[in-house]
Amino acid sequence: MHYQLGILGGVGSDASAYLYEKILKHTAVDKDQDHLDMVILNHASIPDRTSYILDHSNPSPLPHIISDIEIFNKLQVEMIVIPCNTSYYFYDEYSKYSNVPIYHLIDETIKNIKSKNIQKVGILATDGTIQSGLYQNSCEKFHIKWEIPCISNQKKVMDMIYTYLKKGDPVPKELFESVLYEMKEKKVECIILACTELSLLKEMWKLSDFFIDPLDICTNNIIKHFNKNLK
Repeated sequence: MHYQLGILGGVGSDASAYLYEKILKHTAVDKDQDHLDMVILNHASIPDRTSYILDHSNPSPLPHIISDIEIFNKLQVEMIVIPCNTSYYFYDEYSKYSNVPIYHLIDETIKNIKSKNIQKVGILATDGTIQSGLYQNSCEKFHIKWEIPCISNQKKVMDMIYTYLKKGDPVPKELFESVLYEMKEKKVECIILACTELSLLKEMWKLSDFFIDPLDICTNNIIKHFNKNLK
């Protein structure tokens, strides 16, 4: 038995479940057997990615991610996806251990934005993703201008993620509106919800297409990759 897709989950768990649900919801099927064969490894105890990026004396998630990739190798999955933007800080290191492609959440998101002729984006993400320049570097590779929140608004983004979303609590809209106002003042053409916890907000609040969810793009790309039809 082998599986088509391996989801390295638990980073966080809600986002992993959300991606799985999106793939199910958007795959056109006539019967159960038409769905993708998937395995989810919900490794919730993986150390926090941002904590390590900001302070290397904290536990590194890398050995845990590599260990999980080796499990997927044994299960003979055909592709791996990690629904955590910040984890792509380690991509060049952990991808060496995989026998199959690991979907690049960040580059594929920016590639999709480039195809829409968008010239300037706002990036909402964890401190780890922002400070490591993951999205900024990808934007520059595809010749797209970018903006990030000011220090006070970046703290609000982190509050949304760590104080509310990761605990399953509702996010106060005033936190989000303050960040949104700044991004619009900077004349961005869209805002990337560049943390998979923030992806949950698009569904919860029914946000417009002005907000780009990398998990939306990921879902569509994965379904197409395995020659399934979208619905």
